[in-house]
Amino acid sequence: MKDQIKEVGIYEFDLSLGEMRIMNMSRIQQVEKSMRIHGQLQPVVARVYEGGFQLIDGFKRVYACESLLLDRLQCLLLEVDEDQAKVLMLSYNWSTRSMEAYEEALVLEDLMARHDVDQRTLARQTGRSRSWVITLIIDAQVI
Repeated sequence: MKDQIKEVGIYEFDLSLGEMRIMNMSRIQQVEKSMRIHGQLQPVVARVYEGGFQLIDGFKRVYACESLLLDRLQCLLLEVDEDQAKVLMLSYNWSTRSMEAYEEALVLEDLMARHDVDQRTLARQTGRSRSWVITLIIDAQVI
């Protein structure tokens, strides 16, 4: 399967990667307001996973759909493994700065702990410096 855009029911998404995200109701309400006026402007992003779709980017859009009583979203489906999906979570959110530093650190720590990725590899995969990776993780541990 090539990467493709498909309509997916919001309850078909596996939201397990959302465990590394902070539920910010004011941001979800902003997305809800935008979707009420403009509709869905960008597809959410998911990966094909265990016969379903694991959401990578678009958590606020999914939560907003529940409030708006919408049941389907346009979704870009990718064929990537779990560690690639987590790196993509970071990159999709950098341009909009929609992830807090603490959330970024949670993703980095998870990649290190569960996927045995070292700091150098994380720096290469994210396109950031090794010092950025180290600083982010240390700062998050202080919080």
